[in-house]
Amino acid sequence: MTAGAALAGAASAMGLGVPEAHAADNGNGFMAASSPTPGGPGGPGRHQRKGPGLQSICALCEVTGGGQKVYGIAVEYDVNIDPASLAPDTYTTAVFPAARGFFAGMPEEPDKNATTAAAMPRAIVALYTNATPALRSDRRSVPGQYVITEFRHDTDLSLPTTDSDKVILTQDKTVRTTAGTAYPASKTVWSNAGQRGNSVVIRGVDAWEQNHWWWDDTRSAWLEYSIYLPKSFLKDGGENRTYPLLLAITHSGTSYDGTCAQTLTEQCIASIWSLPEEQDRHECVIITPRYERTTMNDYWEHTSDVENTYRLVESLLRNTWNYGNPNLEDRRDKVLKIDPGRVYCTGWSMGAMTSLWLMAKHPETFAAGLIIAGQQRPADVVTLAKQKILIITGTEDNKATPWNEKCVPVWEQAGATVTRPAERLNPALIFPIDNQQKLTDQVNGYLARNSNITFLTFEGVDHMGSARKFFYIKAARDWLFRQVKS
Repeated sequence: MTAGAALAGAASAMGLGVPEAHAADNGNGFMAASSPTPGGPGGPGRHQRKGPGLQSICALCEVTGGGQKVYGIAVEYDVNIDPASLAPDTYTTAVFPAARGFFAGMPEEPDKNATTAAAMPRAIVALYTNATPALRSDRRSVPGQYVITEFRHDTDLSLPTTDSDKVILTQDKTVRTTAGTAYPASKTVWSNAGQRGNSVVIRGVDAWEQNHWWWDDTRSAWLEYSIYLPKSFLKDGGENRTYPLLLAITHSGTSYDGTCAQTLTEQCIASIWSLPEEQDRHECVIITPRYERTTMNDYWEHTSDVENTYRLVESLLRNTWNYGNPNLEDRRDKVLKIDPGRVYCTGWSMGAMTSLWLMAKHPETFAAGLIIAGQQRPADVVTLAKQKILIITGTEDNKATPWNEKCVPVWEQAGATVTRPAERLNPALIFPIDNQQKLTDQVNGYLARNSNITFLTFEGVDHMGSARKFFYIKAARDWLFRQVKS
């Protein structure tokens, strides 16, 4: 029997394949920024020390176009570990597959962790030490008590996830501390499951604050949302700076029984903007609403949540927002200031439809919009002719593409300049994301025409595929933040 098969068998015998609670306390996600504990209530650091040796493990995840994926396991010890004592066969690792029928971002999907399947062995491609439970882009060891077992990353980040966020691990070889103490191999199967959920760290997402509320007592109206606060805001004096604001609206699949966590983890619509490398390039405040219903349907009807979303944006523009977590000193009582000339919106599907509507009804507010596979009735969005919009669709999207085609002459008649190339772009140029130069040149060539509206379409991409692929177009994200409202 292989080590992986033995690990899976041991996990089955331990009952680790049965449904367990989600990470954190809100039923289906995390609340990391609401806790001073590293990784949040469901993260590392919550366990009592168990004496010398291995203390706990947690899954290291990232949200991709295809949903949340497990990219490694952080193995926590009580003291710093000597990286020279680590070898490729030091650990055996496995990830439980998502529950049958789970597809990230679909409405009324099953709990991905409610799986009875055996854990599947996952090969380790890099092994190093770290001071925090996190992957390192250089994969180099630094002094720390965490051993990082890193897994292979998909080159195509649009591939749908098959992962839950439950993982298991065994230490098969002796590990030594930097002081020379030996921690021998053990047959113990370590799991990241716990009484309060699975221990999970999600890169670029754990820093969000969830479960905020905008409210208006005069109308008995409210709206739940999550907010990302820039790192510089959380430093001393950050409250004296002004920041761009990005409204990122997700799709109807995260409505109904969805949670704030699902709007951040089931697709990258909102969370891609908070990745550290993205914030290094375009630091901004990000908000994403959590709706209880579909806000806008295919009959062009909408709920009060659409206007409530604008009221949320409006409230932030008053520069009076001071609701950062009162339990954390770096944000307590700080007043957030927004640059009124750099307010942007983006979204996919229902979120794109809502973005179009908000821009049309409040043309004085937004500097630009990045619209992925959304459509509107032409007569309702005439005012977009005077605004800056980049629309991206796929040829196989039989709603967004034809409806935007119908809007083009309406916008042109209203005075817009529209760039609508006959060329259909190649989606194969999107991945890998660090090799987009040809696509960047093509997209920037069209954007350089400086039209009010640029409408691009990719060959062979359907509606669902657009969400998984198009937010990774770096030239589109860069264009958005170049726009400034006078």
